[in-house]
Amino acid sequence: MPAPLASKDEIIDRLFTVFRDHGFEGASLSDLSRATGLGKSSLYHHFPNGKTQMAEAVLERATSVIDSDIAGVTKLGIPLKARLHKVVATLEQMYAGGRTACVLGQLASSNASAEVRQGLRIAFDHWIGAIESLALESGMPAERAHHFSRDWIAWVQGSLVMQAATGETASFQRAMDALVALSGE
Repeated sequence: MPAPLASKDEIIDRLFTVFRDHGFEGASLSDLSRATGLGKSSLYHHFPNGKTQMAEAVLERATSVIDSDIAGVTKLGIPLKARLHKVVATLEQMYAGGRTACVLGQLASSNASAEVRQGLRIAFDHWIGAIESLALESGMPAERAHHFSRDWIAWVQGSLVMQAATGETASFQRAMDALVALSGE
């Protein structure tokens, strides 16, 4: 069992990994307990509403990462090309070059509660907004930028599913290349 945790942030980080790797239904309380080093009663102490509340905390963390590491980059005072490369580098690291599942995708394909679904909508809306702002800045017309951002994120999510099924990461790389192409490269 892992060493005892010092903070709620560490607990959420470990829960994040379990939900990313196993999804909502596949993440048993035993898995969550083992990953955090906390007994089931201690998990319920931190998350009285159980697995649903744990998933909500993970989604809040995912939204925070999107806001800081993706949306935050879109607002930096550096050239568009550099921001696009930073976003791609973040996503390549986050998804291990397309070899790691996305917690949003894992939770979206579950039968999670309405609260978890609302957290998913918020996280995706933030991500879509960030990509849409980059597309707009590249000179793309508003309606096209709106559709591009949604389609591009669907492409990323689909490429992660395809990688899980086939082991192939080329589709993920093509999605990253398509984002960089907004800079005119």
